[in-house]
Amino acid sequence: MSSSSSSSSSSTKALVVIPSSINIDETFAVRSIVRPGETISSTGLTSRPGGKGANVSAALALAGCDAWFVGNVGKDADWPLEELRKRGVKTDLAGVLDGTPTGRAFIQIAEDGENSIVLLKGANYPPAPSSPSSTFSSLPRPATHLVLQNEIPLSTTAAYLSHGHSQGLSTIWNPSPLPTAEELQSWRWDQTDVLIVNQGEGLDLIAALTGRNVNEGEKAEDTLAALAGLKQLKTLAWVVMTRGAHGVLASVLLEESAEGESRTTVALSASKPRQVLDTTGAGDTFAGYLVSALAELHEEKSKAGAGAGAASGGARRRPSSEEEVRGCLHRAGVAAAMAVEVRGAMESIPKREDVQRRLEE
Repeated sequence: MSSSSSSSSSSTKALVVIPSSINIDETFAVRSIVRPGETISSTGLTSRPGGKGANVSAALALAGCDAWFVGNVGKDADWPLEELRKRGVKTDLAGVLDGTPTGRAFIQIAEDGENSIVLLKGANYPPAPSSPSSTFSSLPRPATHLVLQNEIPLSTTAAYLSHGHSQGLSTIWNPSPLPTAEELQSWRWDQTDVLIVNQGEGLDLIAALTGRNVNEGEKAEDTLAALAGLKQLKTLAWVVMTRGAHGVLASVLLEESAEGESRTTVALSASKPRQVLDTTGAGDTFAGYLVSALAELHEEKSKAGAGAGAASGGARRRPSSEEEVRGCLHRAGVAAAMAVEVRGAMESIPKREDVQRRLEE
């Protein structure tokens, strides 16, 4: 490859930054959930890497993206970072903290399927949060996409949002666990490009931003329409609402035409898994593969000569047709369906080539 073609490829390749959480999921198999004052024996213990940020980062990398995870573990257990590297995630900007333990989820799973979870925030809430400007200046080239959740301090997430928006990045927010009503009301929605929520979160978000009770029995299409119609969310390019086994709905602003802006609503049925072993991590797999599809749209349009680079706002380009929207959502849905066929969260995320083979079947 010539130096000029190499430079062109580098300038159009998307780079995704994920400042978020990484945990160790300690899962105990028990006969029944322990009661107050009771001591019981576990019949098994499994330690796996977890955390929404880590899972989404793994999904992005396995989907073929240049994914950079920004987060922290403790010196007590830094092996989850190695699990990310095995999957192709860049961890150069991750920290290993002394005196602060790696975040953990202590999970009990009983024989009847009941579970209980105790969370330790640990290194996900570091004494000195990372600086967005320092993070982005340390990257090998300008970032194009920024993926945010809500398992680190919201103030840190908001700082990354503002910085990323100012640099022309496409900003994606998957606010899980959902912030408080007050936090949602003060969120910079005008700096957010893509929102990904499940249906329950969508209902809670409507209630938080309108102050009115929401009927949980209303049609999913009505919930999506109410979401996309909120004055705070009207400028969002993508409002995506996942529905598990019932599929996904999205309200998307297409590229401007001679007639002006056009918002389209797309409904897709869920892709059918061959078997259902574990739904853990399916949502993170969907989010990662959806962002990877958006990143590829950016790369394709940049290579076509539309102008590349985050500074020009190129990563914020909208899809040009409903067909493009369906393609992005379908790919993410197939990946999520494949994830539930395997036990575990990060371990269940499929590779790009395996998803492609399933798409071609």
